[in-house]
This record gives sequence, structure tokens and C-alpha cells, in this order.
Amino acid sequence: MAYCAHCGLPVYGAAKEPAYCCIGCAMVAAVAGPAPAGAGAETRQSRALMLRVGLAAFFSANAMVFSLFLYSLEGSGAAFDLIRGLLLCFSVPVFVILAPPFLGGLMRDLRRRRFSMDSLIAIGSGAAFAYSCASVFQRSDAVYFDTATMLLLLVTVGRLLEANARAKGHRALRELAALQPPQARVWHGGGWETMDAGAVEPGERVQVRAGERIPVDGRVLAGAAAIDQSMLTGEPLPVERRQGETVRAGSLCLDAVLEVECTANAAGSLLARLVSAVEEAQRARPPIERLADRVSAAFVPLTFLLAVAVFLYWWPQSAEKAWLSGLSVLVVACPCALGIALPVVNTLALAEAARRGILVRSAEALERLSAIRTVALDKTGTVTHGQVEVTAVLPVDGVEAGELLSHAAAAAADSLHPVARAVERAALQQGVEAPLRRGLRAFPGCGVEAELESGARVVLGQPRWVQTHLRGGPVNFSGDCGAWCAAGGRLLGGFLLDDPVAPEAVEALAACREMGLRLLLLSGDRPAAVARAAAQLGIAEHAGGLLPEEKTERVRALQSGGERVAMVGDGINDAPALAAADVGIAVSGGTDVAREVAEVAFIEGGLWKLPQLIRLARRAQRLGRQNLAWAFGYNAIALSLAAGGLLRPIWAALIMVASSVLVVTNSFRLARFEGLH
Repeated sequence: MAYCAHCGLPVYGAAKEPAYCCIGCAMVAAVAGPAPAGAGAETRQSRALMLRVGLAAFFSANAMVFSLFLYSLEGSGAAFDLIRGLLLCFSVPVFVILAPPFLGGLMRDLRRRRFSMDSLIAIGSGAAFAYSCASVFQRSDAVYFDTATMLLLLVTVGRLLEANARAKGHRALRELAALQPPQARVWHGGGWETMDAGAVEPGERVQVRAGERIPVDGRVLAGAAAIDQSMLTGEPLPVERRQGETVRAGSLCLDAVLEVECTANAAGSLLARLVSAVEEAQRARPPIERLADRVSAAFVPLTFLLAVAVFLYWWPQSAEKAWLSGLSVLVVACPCALGIALPVVNTLALAEAARRGILVRSAEALERLSAIRTVALDKTGTVTHGQVEVTAVLPVDGVEAGELLSHAAAAAADSLHPVARAVERAALQQGVEAPLRRGLRAFPGCGVEAELESGARVVLGQPRWVQTHLRGGPVNFSGDCGAWCAAGGRLLGGFLLDDPVAPEAVEALAACREMGLRLLLLSGDRPAAVARAAAQLGIAEHAGGLLPEEKTERVRALQSGGERVAMVGDGINDAPALAAADVGIAVSGGTDVAREVAEVAFIEGGLWKLPQLIRLARRAQRLGRQNLAWAFGYNAIALSLAAGGLLRPIWAALIMVASSVLVVTNSFRLARFEGLH
């Protein structure tokens, strides 16, 4: 078995190279050349579609220009015949390039005894093309090359967009898997040996240095360090890991060397399971069953039966009228308005969303958005700023806030730790200057110690570590602080740290509640922090401390209860839930993986775009259903007239144009919809 040199599809019975699956691939390859050697199947098929569309668009545009000339001439004469001949010359390449996939779909549908949009497009465009060719050679009046070519081009462009979206999704999974380091330092034979991380077995000892990602899931054997595991939990603050505590593959070791005992190999790590969860969720999502496909399953065979019945009815009276009436039924049934009923309104909706900084990857996602009734949101970076801030400065009695801030800023200067940066920003915002210092020591997993020019020693860090530096032993400090500061053995106070809720998120979610949406807050952050954020946002349902798998389980539990769920997030840890939801929405500033897995991405701006997006989707679906109702209504009426011999093909063409204009005009009402603002 050989494979097509252009699109990569199998070609059975090929005896020579290069082989092509259809004449369309051979024609495009003759112009653009075969696909590059080594290109993957996804790349080859996407390239094949792109080249088909580009080449067909050139010929189709010329066919449309000559159609306009034809409509302006009388129905006879040398100029009329010349233009019809040119139309034929420009339309044949379009049909050869774009029609084979639809004709193949029609053949498969006939074998399976069912009909789909492929059948409808193949029959409609094929009938219009065949009748037009016969009209050219018989020098009769009616030709419909513009209908046949534009219908094929429009539908193929939609398939190109879908193919690109699928390719991006596969790239996102590869990027997600790449977060797990490919190599690890393992203790073998009395020394550290670098080896493939996939070969590390449970029980083996792995060394992780500061600034490196942890290659395997495991338990800390020696050392203590701050670990950034926001990719798994979404929690903005690093967590401290000491001997006996668990670490996860893909997490970042920030400030010390750890020795870790492997508890699960690379395939069994939490990160690997996260990748598998995304793949499973993408496979589990069934394709959208479009309304047009459901109706066409009955419409196509009825059209065939009607054409045969009309032919048999008129045959005893006149063979010419029988052929003309039968062909008129097929031509008038050409789904021109039907073919653009949904694509036009969806194209306008997608363009309007893009103009507002919202990327919607497919019309199917837009359709699902219109049915959403429940929205689950991540916390960190989605409804919050995604950056740790000092929300309160809490000095002890007898200490001024400025004194506390100045000493803490001296210890925090030049540190990359998120808490130190937050303290330094707070000092700058309040115009507090830090005293000069002579030295600085970092204690991984605990805090920092600075020696001031005055000789005083200042410590800033975890409360339990700062306690050990106080004269007179531990003290009771009522503040619920994330960091304490002491100078010269005396406690100065503490800092309340949090990731504050974005003001725009409060307004956006209030608008969502007015639209009747159910809201949930699901986060890997501390339950107390999640509860505070939920209270500020007015969200009654919330849960904290969730791993990525648990977020996905919550989403699927809602779906099993009959809910249509949208998931809004920004991080890698949100990727499985984004993929499992009916619609995944990635906010701006999110990770590349989140943006690629999600079907909707906010390119710029924040959560205030969410209510705009859902209003747009609902409006687009209403207009799309109106367009479908008109398109099918037109076909029903026109078919009745054609069957009765009352509608000649030239009048059918005018009615088809009027039908298409009405559909497009109705679709443009979307741009005037003020409810988006």
C-alpha cells in the first residue's frame, strides 16, 4: 500500500511513485510540488487543504467575475457563448480540486445507507455543475457554475479551519508532556549518573538542583527547598518541602538541592496522568451533530425521489420537458442558502469575537457556548491577578508600620522569592526606604537573614522559623500572617499575603448571574483563600485544594447531572478540566498549553469578556436557526414549483440568489446587536 504524495492518505493498488489519492491532489501537487519529506500526517493534510483552497479560490474568483458579466448580457450572441465557455474553463479546475472529498463522502453514505452534509453538497454542486456543462454544449440559457464553485469553496474553508484547530491541540499535548525533564541524575554505584528519566524505577534516588524541574514523583530523602508547583495546583505561593514530604514531576525546585526517592516511574507520574486526562477528554467529546446534517438525512433522499417522480410524470408528454423538470428539481434543491445559513453567521460571530480580543476556534464551540448554563472558574490568575501581594501590614504593639516595612524590605531586596518581591513592592508603594545592609543569607524553605549597617540582624520568612530567632522563646502573635519579620531578636510584626480578586471579575460574574448562569469556583489554592475570593465574588459554590484530576472529576460530575459546563482557567493545571468541559475558555496571560487546549482564548483583556462572549454565542445561534428555517422553507417551496413544471432553472437561479441575500442580510444583524456591550 502506498500513500498520497500530497495529503498522506492511503492509496490502494498504487504501482508507481509518486502516488496520489485523487486527481485533485495530483493537480495541486503539479502546481505547488509534493509535501516536504518527513512531514507528519497532520501537517501534510493541513497543507493539502490549504493548497486546495488557495488554488481553487483563484479559479473561483475568476468564475464569479465572468458570472457577473453573463448576468448583464442577453441570452444569446457570440459574447454570451464566449463567456459561458470561459466560465466552464475556470469552473472545471475548482470542481476537480474540491469535489473529490465530497463525492467520496457521498459514496460512503450510499454504502452505509445514510445521508449527511457531504451528500447534500455533492449532489447540489454536482447537479449544478453537470447541468451547466450540458447547457454550454447545448447552447441553452441557464448555467450555474458560480453556485457550484462557491459552495464547494465555502465548505472546504470551514474544514481547513477545523484541521488547523486539531493540529494545534496535538501540539499542546506535546508541550505539556515536555514539562517533564527528559533526564535525571540517579545514584548508581556510589555516584550520580545522568540517565533517561523514563528509565528511573520506584525506589531509586534522584538528585534535583536549584532551578531544575523534578523529573519523577517522589518523597524527599534529604534537603529542604521551596517548590513551585503552580503548574499542578494553581497556587501562586511556593510550598516548602522537607524530608519525608511528597514532590511531583514537573515542579520547579527554586532554591536548594533535594534528594528524592522515586515513588512512581515517568509513565505513572501525576504529570503523565494529566497528559492522559487531556487526551482522553479530547477523544471522549463526540462530534457536534449539526442541525443541517439531521435534516439533510431526510431531505436528500426525498429530493432524489421527487426528481425521479417528476421525470416519470412528464416523460409520457415530452422527453425534453421530463429531463428539464427533473434537472430543475435537482438544481433548485442545490443548497446554496442552506450551505451558507450557518457559515455566514458563524463567520461574522467569530470575526466579531476576534475584534473584541476573543479567539473562538470553531463554530461548534460557538454553538456549545450558546447552550452553557454552568460556568466553573479557576481562581489564581483567572478571577485574581495571579501575583502574591501584601494585603495587610500588621505590626506588633509599639512598632510603627513604616519601621516594620523598612526592616522587611532590607531583607527582601534582591531576592527572587515571590513573598520577598511582594514585601519589596509594598515598601515601594508606601515610599518606605530600606536601611543599608552589609550581608544577606538565604535559608531555603525558611526565609532570609540580613545584617544591617547598624549591626542589627533582620529575619523575614515563615512564622515558625522566625520564632526560633526571637529572644525569650516563642511568642503569641494573633495575626494570621504568611510571613513574619524580626530584628535583633524582637518580633516587629507580620504580613498578610494573598492574591487579590480583580475588580473586573466582580462585575463580570455579576453580569453572568443576571444571565441565569450558575457559577462555581474550583481551585488548587488553600481552601481558606478560595473561600475569601468566593465571598468577594458572590459565588456560593466553591472548593479549594483540588488537584487537576479532581477539577476534571467535578466538571464531569456536573455534566453527568445534565449540566452544560464551561470551564474558565489559565494554567497547565487547568488543562484537563478545560478539555473535559463542554467549552474550555483560557483567559489572557494563561500558559500556552491552556490556550491551545481551550476552544476559546481571551487574547487580551480579562474576565469581563465572558458575559460578552456568551451573549454573542446565544445571538449567533438564534440568527443561525432563523437562516436555516428560511433556507429549508425556500427549498420546500421552490421544489414544489419545480416539480409542477412552473419554475424554469433561470428563475430558480434568481430565487437562489435572493435567498442567499436574505440569509446574509439577516446574519449581518449580529453586528448591530447592542447586547454585546
